[in-house]
Amino acid sequence: MSKILDYIKNIPILSGDSSFAQLIRTYVVGAFNLIIGLILNYIFQFFIFSNIDIPLRTYLTNTGSFLIGVVISYFLSRKIIFKLASKDGSYKEFFNFIFTNLINLIIPLFILIIPLFIWYLIDIYRPTIQENELHFLVATVLIHSSILPIKYLVYKFFVFKDSLES
Repeated sequence: MSKILDYIKNIPILSGDSSFAQLIRTYVVGAFNLIIGLILNYIFQFFIFSNIDIPLRTYLTNTGSFLIGVVISYFLSRKIIFKLASKDGSYKEFFNFIFTNLINLIIPLFILIIPLFIWYLIDIYRPTIQENELHFLVATVLIHSSILPIKYLVYKFFVFKDSLES
């Protein structure tokens, strides 16, 4: 496992400090966050909140996954995307990160479509998607992967700006 990680760390497109390398690392972190989020979504949707009626169950699932995932994502973004020490972040930076992610969850940011808004639309037009495990998984992957480039730009120029300049 260590050899695989060393190999991955030495791939030029992943190890560089260019914006393109950072964007590629954003997708790597996003993929990891997606896996964690899918696991949390599955656990919440089909086990923890299974006795709660849809659509409330889906809203609670997404909110719970968000709260846990945003903390994990903050540390991964600092360490992997921007190559900053995980423990050196400021409270201001952490709150900017949370605020930025709340924007992604609650209201549109330019052309960003909010996951909860999309789930609301799904509930109106195709509520059965929320009941089928495979359809729920596919919809979650599509929703969250579409916002990664915008999140990267916001993180770089708003959240981690001070740390990157020092």
